[in-house]
Amino acid sequence: MKSPRMICAFFAASALSTLLTQPLLAADVEWKFYTYFAAKDKPTSLHREFADDVAKATNGRFKITVFASGELPYKASDVLRVVASNQVEIGDVAFGFVAGDVPELNAFSMPFSCTSMDKFYDKAVPAISASVEKVMLDKFKTNPVMHWVMPPQQLWLVKPVAGIDGLKNLKVRSWNREQAEMMRLVGGSGVTITPAEVIPALQRGVVDGAFTAAVPALDWKFNEVTKFGYMINLTLAHQVVAVNQAALDKLPADLRATFLAKAKEWAPRYRAELIKADAEARKTLTEKGMTLRDATPDELKKLRELTKPITDEWVGKSGDVGRQMLNTAIQACS
Repeated sequence: MKSPRMICAFFAASALSTLLTQPLLAADVEWKFYTYFAAKDKPTSLHREFADDVAKATNGRFKITVFASGELPYKASDVLRVVASNQVEIGDVAFGFVAGDVPELNAFSMPFSCTSMDKFYDKAVPAISASVEKVMLDKFKTNPVMHWVMPPQQLWLVKPVAGIDGLKNLKVRSWNREQAEMMRLVGGSGVTITPAEVIPALQRGVVDGAFTAAVPALDWKFNEVTKFGYMINLTLAHQVVAVNQAALDKLPADLRATFLAKAKEWAPRYRAELIKADAEARKTLTEKGMTLRDATPDELKKLRELTKPITDEWVGKSGDVGRQMLNTAIQACS
């Protein structure tokens, strides 16, 4: 006769065997989330942490898989359209990249319109959210459930320059029209290059530098191909986490409520993490041998004067929504 201990052990082993052989239960809902950032970039890590938190909060019923650059056949300029067509349910939309689709929402790409991350979150976002939502819903049936922002855009150069005049005849990777136009106005030129091509282009001498924030500059190892950071704080890069509205509407009510609550909860986390990452990136790039020099007040004044026509032209084409967005950005961030 078997002892009670042996019987308990037998049933425990049988139960474990059953659990191991049964297939795992699938999530009730599975979504795809596309970001144009690379797999190891800071924003991609934040997107994945957000997705994991949604899964945890819904006990695994809602699974969001984050796809980085190169993992799906899309470019940064495609994101809004692929979300609108529900090829992916969520996308990381940078308005500077999709300005052709929603030009009136590109106010923060105007030179020096807003360069304070704190003021962007505290003052600008509450004032512009309704306008951004209306445009995206009306034009693309997408919902901007979270606003976030990359740190100020700087100019990273292979060789040091003494000031604005040193930018003449330089070719610089520019990821939006405004950056390219700024280079033209200072006597250089802007070159359109995808994020994945930036480092090879710098290595081969195709370009003399590149616009980006300090965080991706560190993520992409700019310290290995550039020596100088000209810290001009040109703009912030306004981003939204955009969701296909039809897909959002189809979610069970409890999952939709949890998802929206998590989006609201995570916006401050993006803010804190990226402000911290910006400071750490500047420090690390310096430690790795780069020289980072802040533009002087006189240089910034000259840049503001030189780039004013960019803003004036945009205001003339952007209509009332764009004009209101820009005025809000300037007032909130002044």
